[in-house]
Amino acid sequence: MNKLIAAQLASADRKASRRYFAFKLPTFLLISALLFTLFLSPSFGQTEVQDLAVVINALTHTDLGITASLSIIDLMEPNENRAVDNEILHFSNQVLQRRRAVGLLVRGHLAYIPTFNLPVPGAASNGDSIFIVNLEDREIVGEIPIQEGATPQQIVFINDEKAYVTCAAAHEVHIVDIPNRNVTKILTGFFNKPTGITLLNGKAYVSNQAWEWDPEAGKTIYYQSSVTVIDTVTDAVLKSIAVPTNASEILNDGESTVIVKTVGNYNDILGHLLLINATTDEITKTVKLGFTPGSAALNSQKQLYMQGSWQNPGLLIYDMVAQDWIRDEDDTIANFSNDADAPIGGGLTFAPDGNLYITQPDWGGGGQDYVRVMDVIDASLLKTYRAGPGASILAFAQVISRREDINNDGVVNILDLVIAARFLGDQGAGIVADVNGDEVVNILDLVLISQAL
Repeated sequence: MNKLIAAQLASADRKASRRYFAFKLPTFLLISALLFTLFLSPSFGQTEVQDLAVVINALTHTDLGITASLSIIDLMEPNENRAVDNEILHFSNQVLQRRRAVGLLVRGHLAYIPTFNLPVPGAASNGDSIFIVNLEDREIVGEIPIQEGATPQQIVFINDEKAYVTCAAAHEVHIVDIPNRNVTKILTGFFNKPTGITLLNGKAYVSNQAWEWDPEAGKTIYYQSSVTVIDTVTDAVLKSIAVPTNASEILNDGESTVIVKTVGNYNDILGHLLLINATTDEITKTVKLGFTPGSAALNSQKQLYMQGSWQNPGLLIYDMVAQDWIRDEDDTIANFSNDADAPIGGGLTFAPDGNLYITQPDWGGGGQDYVRVMDVIDASLLKTYRAGPGASILAFAQVISRREDINNDGVVNILDLVIAARFLGDQGAGIVADVNGDEVVNILDLVLISQAL
């Protein structure tokens, strides 16, 4: 009898031990992976890095059969012709849909591209969405559907879980759940043709163009333009700041100032440059422009480069610190110093190395679309890339091989480690958690994910 009881007790103890070990296994694996990370050589698990320029070719032309597309420039390739993979993806194969791609946000190895279909005569817009492109695999991996007819413009990430999308035609800002790829909330009643958006000090600043096409009058009617301020934690609208006609591009200096560019009515009302204090949300300076400005970009020295008017399309430079012009409309950079035949006009984006990338779209569909690289020290032309039709929007990406991103959400975090642990011990080709590609999921795969956290 005693032997029987002893055997039963021993069996119960073994079962309890197995349950305890099973309960503690995920924690044990996590600790083990972190310890491995500390002790392994820094060279362990090194992956390929790609420095890319991502270009939106925005032209849609039904007569020429052109649809909006994506091009990628390999910035590590010295040969300018071989560096460009042109029109690798199209956002619609149906020319008559006239799908527009109007925004671009790069986050890790994923690009988020707001798109909408222009309405055909007598019909509403349809198919509005944000395409998600995997820049490493160069394929569309998902969509975030947006309310039909909303015409999404720009997207910004508040955190890993939440993003804001400006929707011009709906006069709304949509709040997107990033992991689930759907709209969870709509902010409305505060916006009039919202387009641009920038984040600073826990707040979102949205530019409202405030125009409307009047078909009876056959012209555009402009209303009071504004900048709407949103608390990104509570999603509450804090303030509306009245600004001059047709606020378009909006950006910030990374510290305390929001910069707003207004373009007027393209006729008798000209543009302005406004500086907003991001603490008080008050306009601290208004600079009147004697022209309708083009695109703008801010460098690390807080110098704002801005395209001039179509009559005088060279570059102007405004010093945000001194609040004065370095080069005004009478002293623009009209062309590249070492190539007088290369004009300066189009979209502006500063690269991490300080060089200025200038997109020059050919809206007529003639194929003269370029991305040119300027050394801003002497305004010299460094490189010229041929891009796709209507090349106008550009962003930079450093793509690191992201097999560690198990759920392919654009970031590597603890969730990827938890998911990978479920595959521990599995063997074979193509297992999602087999980070190092040795056809077995083991502690080394967890280590690689931990290194990427």
